[in-house]
Amino acid sequence: MSNVVPFGATSSVHRPLEQASGPFADIDLIHSISVALIGEQDRVELYGKIVDAAITIAQSQFGTMQLVVPGCDVSGHAGCLQLLCSRGLPPEAVQFWQIVSPAAHSSCTKALKTGSRAIIPDYEEWDEIAGTEDLEAFRRTGIRSAQTTPLLARDGRLLGMISTHWTEPHEPSPRDLRLLDILARQAADLLERTIADEALRERKEELDRTCAALRESEQLQKMLTGELSHRVKNMLATVQAISTQTLRNCSDPAEFVESFSGRIQSMARVHSQLSTTDWKGTQLRAVVEDQMKLGHIDEPRIAASGPDIHLDANAVPKMAMILHELGTNARKYGALSRAGGTVDIRWTVRPEQLALSWIERGGPRVQVPLRRGFGSRLIEATVRGVHGNADMSLEAEGVRWEIQFPLPDDEDSVEEAGKRRPGQGSLAEQAGLGPSREPAWRNLAGKHVLVVEDEPLLALDLVGQLEDAGTIIVGPAADPRAALDLIAHHRIDVALLDANLSGEPVDDIAHALAARSIPFLFMSGYGRENLPPAFPHIELLSKPFDARQLLTLADRMLA
Repeated sequence: MSNVVPFGATSSVHRPLEQASGPFADIDLIHSISVALIGEQDRVELYGKIVDAAITIAQSQFGTMQLVVPGCDVSGHAGCLQLLCSRGLPPEAVQFWQIVSPAAHSSCTKALKTGSRAIIPDYEEWDEIAGTEDLEAFRRTGIRSAQTTPLLARDGRLLGMISTHWTEPHEPSPRDLRLLDILARQAADLLERTIADEALRERKEELDRTCAALRESEQLQKMLTGELSHRVKNMLATVQAISTQTLRNCSDPAEFVESFSGRIQSMARVHSQLSTTDWKGTQLRAVVEDQMKLGHIDEPRIAASGPDIHLDANAVPKMAMILHELGTNARKYGALSRAGGTVDIRWTVRPEQLALSWIERGGPRVQVPLRRGFGSRLIEATVRGVHGNADMSLEAEGVRWEIQFPLPDDEDSVEEAGKRRPGQGSLAEQAGLGPSREPAWRNLAGKHVLVVEDEPLLALDLVGQLEDAGTIIVGPAADPRAALDLIAHHRIDVALLDANLSGEPVDDIAHALAARSIPFLFMSGYGRENLPPAFPHIELLSKPFDARQLLTLADRMLA
């Protein structure tokens, strides 16, 4: 007898085993095979042990196990045989027989066509394979004969094949075929189980992916709902601030209605522009054209020139507000209030900065105003809120504005906001809540209040309300860096902190205030779940809020 390789051992070529004869020896062999197969949990190892068992039974030099590719497969190999495991085949043969078409010539394709065992005692004597590439492949590999035993499920479905191959002409004995049938029954059951387990794992993985997608969708929905709530509340707070500041600067109801309506319509146009671009911003030229629709004013009287530049969603409302105020002032008091007057809008782009010039010509004679109007203060506050600069000059031919508007990543220094025009009554004052009567907030008078708010109009309104109550304003600050600088270098008795500064967190600001024992409250359009988690005890003032709410809470913190 030749040298043997024990069942289950790994070898590139398996040789016939030296076996004891008799029925008890066969029973022992099947028992050992069954124990090895049932105890194996790894799918790849299981296939290998099945092929090893077939080689052991048939005393062959080669062995393979194949899977019938199901009809639902999308790889284009439906109905073919896919190689799961092989023993003894060289790499080029493994590649050649990785996928076997039903049209090929071999014992496995013969079994595939008939659904029963196929035996080829000698490939050289098989007429059907003569002259084919398959015969050449067998010759290169050294295979002369083969048998294939189908693996059938309990319901009769063909699952795969077990094949053994010999280097010499060979026909298996009845005893070998009987043992191969027993092995095939066990192998089919195990293969069916592994296929079912794999399908179950795939369904579980798909279910896990679906659940993960649903959780992600739910989290996204919560985030979008929170963001929508934040934007709506911020918009309402802005409208409230517009109404307060417009009323503060108007002398009669008709003037209030006109100014207030114009500013609301400007906001609405900005919202429409951003909605059409999915809130990804828009071109400066489009903002200029939209905000310069001033009713009866002839378009040729307004010239706009400059390079194409894209403004992000945060910059668009600010630039629109500036242009609206400039256009409204020009129509009411400047060049556009007189026939023949013109406005020239020019802009250039420098590194990280937009430089915009507003030049009026042909209007009424320019005089130094007795007081600075709300529009001018709003323009300056808006530009300062983004670390920019706005300068107005009165020339013989008309008003001229030079505006430096930083683009993203600008690092210019922050300037303090200008003081409110003295002597103007506020909405709180008109309602009997301000200094025109006995102060209702005794603790606020003379106290230094830090205002941290990134919306220029809201910041301007907060400053007015607080100054009406007799406070000294620190700031306002529009970003964390500016706020931290003010905290480090100024006396602060109480702070009002916007909980979201253009998407930047305010945790560091809150920690800096707490470290100095400065009382503060949060202002936000978000819910408490979006506040810095380390400060659950800090008061939240939800936007929009009125003057009495703001001043009452600030006064209470100083009591």
